[in-house]
Amino acid sequence: MRIFRRRRSRRRFRLTREGRAFLFITIGVGLAAVNTANNLLYLVLGLLLSLLLVSGVLSDLALWRLQIKRKLPTRLFAGRRSYMDVALLNEKRWLSSISIETIDELDGAETEAARFVRVGPGETQVASYGFETKRRGVIELGTMRVLTRYPFGLIEKGYVTYLPDEVIVYPQLLEYVATPVSRPMQGDAAPIHQTGRGSEFAGSVRFYREGDEARDIHWKRTASRGELVVREHERDSNALVTLTVNNLLAVSGEDEAAWTERFETSISEVATATAAYLTQGVSVQVQTNDSVSPLVAGGTPPDPIWRFLALLRPCRAQAPQGRKKKRWAA
Repeated sequence: MRIFRRRRSRRRFRLTREGRAFLFITIGVGLAAVNTANNLLYLVLGLLLSLLLVSGVLSDLALWRLQIKRKLPTRLFAGRRSYMDVALLNEKRWLSSISIETIDELDGAETEAARFVRVGPGETQVASYGFETKRRGVIELGTMRVLTRYPFGLIEKGYVTYLPDEVIVYPQLLEYVATPVSRPMQGDAAPIHQTGRGSEFAGSVRFYREGDEARDIHWKRTASRGELVVREHERDSNALVTLTVNNLLAVSGEDEAAWTERFETSISEVATATAAYLTQGVSVQVQTNDSVSPLVAGGTPPDPIWRFLALLRPCRAQAPQGRKKKRWAA
């Protein structure tokens, strides 16, 4: 979450559709008052003009001394609707800010508006807006427009503030991907065992805590220590699965668009399979043609691999160089 107080544009305004109709009526009343010299029409004209003046002043006060904070989501997935939180701080001591809208810019395109009905003096309110990203990778966040139509909806006034930021969008997760049964792996490459609820005895004990099962009590060590101790089990994470992603773009005449579609599909399949394997307690590592992801132990969050897949880019194969012809001296 970042706070920005600089690089704010000047306030701009435009007439809304209702405002244009109101201005047209005002001009008509003014022409009628000049032509007829009717004092009542002059009074109505002054009332209409005062409404425009009051609308401009109150909208300025609503936008005065506001600070914007953007809170990035913990996880974003391509093809899935997410929500971004925007916090609005009213730094005025006596006046409230009413009917405020913020429109964020996500990867060069405007999103839905986050709306604030009334923010009291010195108060902070949080509103959310929904958005959906179609692609994985790094998404840039740029400017944010702050608008208001308070009080009469005749004038829309606002300014643009620059809030640079970026967020990583994880690959799209599929509904189902088949995960073949994994086999245990022995040796130095096997994952480190972790204590937790499992079927194997880890060889260590700990003091009894409320909620532990009676079958886990180690009676021999309890008798020798004089206190209740229970066995510690290790998670069934002695299996390792290495998933592969082919990110090599050959220099042949293959349709690059079709290859890119298959490449993105394979990334989504690997991301879905990674989550499934880790949930089963199986450790996962992803290997590509030019890089290897971190090894994630079973039972832990898959974020390191999801981040690796989100930033994965194709690599191009080098064209084979022709043989150089030897020149023989005469």
